[in-house]
Amino acid sequence: MVLFISRSSSKSNKIGETTQSVLTTNNFAAINTGQKAPDFRLTTLDGQAFRLSENKNKTVILFGMAGWCGTCIPEGRNLTRIKQEYSDKGVEIIGVAFTQGDNDEFLKEYKKVGGIDIPLALDTDNVAQKYNLTRLETTYIINNDGIVVYKDEQITSYEDYKKELDKII
Repeated sequence: MVLFISRSSSKSNKIGETTQSVLTTNNFAAINTGQKAPDFRLTTLDGQAFRLSENKNKTVILFGMAGWCGTCIPEGRNLTRIKQEYSDKGVEIIGVAFTQGDNDEFLKEYKKVGGIDIPLALDTDNVAQKYNLTRLETTYIINNDGIVVYKDEQITSYEDYKKELDKII
């Protein structure tokens, strides 16, 4: 499952404007590969509950983004392709919008404009703090044991997703 997280001190009403660093440093330690992924519970735009701890025996992709982030659109499309190819292999994706300016209607428009078909949720459970998310396009891949096996803070290509998932599936 891929999760988009959006929370920022930046305010914008236009899709396509991009700022990479969106949060100031907080008091939480960064989550890195090899560490247990903190649990979280969110409700997606379509009203479905998503809780990391309820996705045991699945690989979860957590994607931190913002509805106004233009460079998040191509990665959202890459994740849509990954969802189509890997959902029957136990991969869940959730995108978490962690910027303050995001709301449900804005994220719905973002999905429509971007042609993105992955679950999206607003960060209502402090995921940004739990994972110390400070940059857009931060991606975590969490294995079926709940361990972070991949992390990056940049646009992740479809090919890179495939390469990382094929290592653990």
